[in-house]
Amino acid sequence: MFSIFKRAKISLLTFRVMAAYFLLFFFSTIALFGFSTLLLDTYVNDMERERIAENVASYIRIANSDGVAALATQLSKDHAANKVNNIYVQLLDANGTPIWLTVPEQLDDLPSSEFSPPKTTKPNDWQHYDLPTENDLDIFSQYFQDGSVLYIGRTTERQEQLVENLQRIFLIVLLGIILFGAGGGAVFAYQVIRPLRKLTATVTEVSSGDMSCRVPVRDPKGELDELAVLINGMLQRIETLVVAMRDALNNVGHDLRTPLARMKAKVERALIEDTSPEMQRETLMDCAEEIERINNTITMLMDIAEAETGQMRLNIETFSVRELLTEVVELYDLIADERRITITVEAEDVMISADRQRMAQAIGNLMDNALKYTPEDGAVTLTASTSNNKIIFAVRDTGAGIPFEERERIFDKLYRLDKSRSAKGLGLGLSLVRAVIAAHGGKVWVTNAPEGGSIFTIELPFN
Repeated sequence: MFSIFKRAKISLLTFRVMAAYFLLFFFSTIALFGFSTLLLDTYVNDMERERIAENVASYIRIANSDGVAALATQLSKDHAANKVNNIYVQLLDANGTPIWLTVPEQLDDLPSSEFSPPKTTKPNDWQHYDLPTENDLDIFSQYFQDGSVLYIGRTTERQEQLVENLQRIFLIVLLGIILFGAGGGAVFAYQVIRPLRKLTATVTEVSSGDMSCRVPVRDPKGELDELAVLINGMLQRIETLVVAMRDALNNVGHDLRTPLARMKAKVERALIEDTSPEMQRETLMDCAEEIERINNTITMLMDIAEAETGQMRLNIETFSVRELLTEVVELYDLIADERRITITVEAEDVMISADRQRMAQAIGNLMDNALKYTPEDGAVTLTASTSNNKIIFAVRDTGAGIPFEERERIFDKLYRLDKSRSAKGLGLGLSLVRAVIAAHGGKVWVTNAPEGGSIFTIELPFN
């Protein structure tokens, strides 16, 4: 039901976009046609008036040079041509008595009384002359010094027919525009709404639990596709966080089950058996040790999750690499002495900008791992050097080495080599090393030394 409702909303949105596009297209076309018609009407009107103006100028010269009588004679000569060319001419004397009248052949059916001059005219100007027919006159009034008046103009039929023909053509074009606009509006609406439909489908898939679903992107430079790219980035971020949280919870549940079971067994045995205070104290100490183990596990898992999701906060400072390695070695001197393991530091005296505490933690984990799997009377070597704008840390031991097929897996959370199952550890040390180094923009890997043992290498950017 919800899916049907969403489809209905999308269809309604598509219809609204299509309707808005069509209405904009339709009314803009109407406005453009109206403006074009007005321009055409004005242009034709100006052309017709220019045609009449040539005759007006000629008649004015004759009247001014030879008198109104000569003008009447000229009008009689031009009568046939003016009549055929739909030119209206009327000459009145100073008393308003008609001297000459030429009526266009289109108006022959009208009586002469219909051509009486308007009561109010504008001297030396054009004005519209209404007739009791569909065909009107556009006339120019020319007043002479003796009081006589010349009215000359033309019929508006040709101009009106041209505009009417244009309007008829427009009606046909308008029908095509309506069909084209409707089809174009539908295509346009479909193209505009399609990214939204894809976005809706993606959000639906993500809501159903498919965190890997992404919005398809056709052109990364398009406005809506830019939104899709941002949403995909957000979804990728959310997926990373969710997967990290899920893995962290699974790892916590996996690694805490054993110490909690041991604590429960010890407490139950202490409660059932009649133990001495010393035995009860020992039980409590064992429980405290298990609690500390659980606390360390949780802390390391949270640190790894923060680093893997880009949330680890680094306190960047500049410090000496040699001093850092010396401090790390001092922490493990006692353990090395007990097992007669020789620790050697070979470091260039360079400065590096990084989180000192996190780097000490990462190198310390590698150091602890090397001491744990190096036999007695063995050796561990820490080196630091620079090459190609990078600083290289290496921790080398003389242990048994690591099989090739397991060199990548040892960095996975809670993974431990089969041969080391009996050794104490959380199985998180190397995972934390990789997470911390990755947070610094570096990488870590392991190889076997030719003479035996393992070499853990850290590569960091160095400026």
